[in-house]
This record gives sequence, C-alpha cells and structure tokens, in this order.
Amino acid sequence: MLVRTLTLAIALACAAPALAAEHDHGSMQGPSFELPAACKAASTGKDAMMKDMQGHMSQAMQGMGTQATAAQKGLQHAMMQMNGPMMQGMMAGDADVAWICAMIPHHQGAIAMAQVGLRNGDNPEAKKIAEKTIQEQERSIKELTSWLDKNAKKEGQQ
Repeated sequence: MLVRTLTLAIALACAAPALAAEHDHGSMQGPSFELPAACKAASTGKDAMMKDMQGHMSQAMQGMGTQATAAQKGLQHAMMQMNGPMMQGMMAGDADVAWICAMIPHHQGAIAMAQVGLRNGDNPEAKKIAEKTIQEQERSIKELTSWLDKNAKKEGQQ
C-alpha cells in the first residue's frame, strides 16, 4: 500500500512541473486548501508517512523545466497547493472518510484552476465554463463537508 501511495504521490508531482523561481505568488488567488478538522483528525498519526511522500514529491520536481506562461504557472500552483491536503485527506482509516477528505482539496484545486482560466483566457465560452465550474465545485465542497459533519463521527474518525 505504501508503495502505491508513494507512486501516486510521485506521479502527481511529475504531472505538475515545478514553479519557476521568479513566479509571483502574490498574483495567485484561489481557495484556501485547508482540510476540515475531521479530516485532520482522521489522518492523525500518519505524519511520518506524509513527510515521506512530500519528500518524494519534492525530489521528483527538482530539475523540471521552469519556462512556463502565466497560465501554466497558475495551473501548476493550483495543482501543487491541492496535492498535499489531498494526500493528507486520503490517509483517513475509513475508506469513505478518506475519499471525502481527499475530494475536498481536489475540488478546491478545480476552483483555483478555473480562476486561472478566468484570469488568463480570452475565449468567452471557456470563461463561461470556468464560471460554471467554480459554482459546481463550491456546491460539491458544501455537500462533501456536510456529509463529513454528519458521518465522520459515526465512521469512527472524530
């Protein structure tokens, strides 16, 4: 299981090249990639495994290309922001809680990526899709969080 988890972490890291050193973090707007308390509680005790996965991700990203457009940098930033919380969420012992906790930052990442599309794109139809994506993902996050509030405790995760 650890090998599969590490492989997933490395694959995610390879899918999103490292941000350029000159990247302007102040220009990145987006949702907070903060896990609900129930998700943090469910992954307690897995800190060493999380640090190991994050270390593998950092190593995999070193040396990757740094030439990217503003849109590419924004998308990369969104992906990197969601990866850590998503992996932390999936560490819950209960499969349902793990899935819900991993999906919350995944949807937050979709919002951040749609915001990049709104800021950088110029196609009206693509911008309309980005706006729709933001609305749908915000609804999904509320639904996931509501499920977590109702069910995490009975799933033995709080």
